[in-house]
Amino acid sequence: MSTIKSSAEHLTLNADGASKDIKFQANGVEKASISSAGAFTSTTIDATKLTGTIPNFTSTGIDDNADATAITIDSRENVGIGVVPESDWYNGGVGSEYRMLQMGTGAVVGGYADNSTYLGSNWKDDAANKYINTDEASLYKQQAGVHKFMVAPSGSADSAMTLTTALEIDNSGNWVRGTASAGNSFFKVTNNATQSHCNTGSTVTTDQGHFYFTNPNGNVGSIRTSGSATSYNTSSDHRLKENVVDMENATDRVKQLKPKRFNFIADDTNTLVDGFIAHEVSSVVPEAISGAKDAMKDEEYEVTPAVMDGDTVVTPAVMGTRSVADMQGIDQSKLVPLLVKTIQELEARITALEA
Repeated sequence: MSTIKSSAEHLTLNADGASKDIKFQANGVEKASISSAGAFTSTTIDATKLTGTIPNFTSTGIDDNADATAITIDSRENVGIGVVPESDWYNGGVGSEYRMLQMGTGAVVGGYADNSTYLGSNWKDDAANKYINTDEASLYKQQAGVHKFMVAPSGSADSAMTLTTALEIDNSGNWVRGTASAGNSFFKVTNNATQSHCNTGSTVTTDQGHFYFTNPNGNVGSIRTSGSATSYNTSSDHRLKENVVDMENATDRVKQLKPKRFNFIADDTNTLVDGFIAHEVSSVVPEAISGAKDAMKDEEYEVTPAVMDGDTVVTPAVMGTRSVADMQGIDQSKLVPLLVKTIQELEARITALEA
């Protein structure tokens, strides 16, 4: 049974017994319906005719139950989250074409017409009243296969770290040690066929420090270059030393050293070399030796490797700990003072015999 009631301002339609009690059709095709439970269904909704807040509105996409605009998409397809995307962004000039994601926290993600991408923040040119996306105003930029990480705003196009076929770490400008022409401070590692190169970017051929080794006591070593040579230095200033005495009986100590010829097990060519066995030197020149004889250390390893399905770990690796050799090392340069003193003692003996 259906009833229709009319009042001065209302029209009431009451239909019972069907899931779709009221149907709206055009040319025999259903366009919308209202069920007895009050549910409204429509094949098309003209969003331009909807105004205000819709109570209890839910969707599988973006829900709008807030009292403020959460996301804005402008006519250029730029997206702003918590902020309206700026209408006039540019890269060194007006009119660059790219898409942008801008967030109210200041973060910006964008891409240029040359397929490069960047991640940065909102640095604004107040004079031009525009936001700028140049290299120095980005935190990250990828362009033509080169990845640049910047500390912005730096005021220059130099990156803090660049990844290409090499790794470059830059300190944004020149590293001034004594003169302004001391060269760039970036560190560059490349791999060219079977050769490895480490280049600190020096632009001069005079004496220059490239690497400095420090600990809480200060500078304890360095690597320096001149026009044609490299020096590997350890700290030796007299102001760092005390209880300084002349060396004695160097010849007797040298006699305790046992130079050997041998090849390394890992050398498939079995090439013989000259050297020492570390523990045989430790009692004579202990400062030349690192580690202890027959020392061992714990090493973590995979008892059962992980089982992968593409990028998904199906079964995690089972890890264990095993004991492996902790090899000794030798710094043969530490033997030089003993050898020099031995030569001096032998020279004194020869001079005495010839007198």
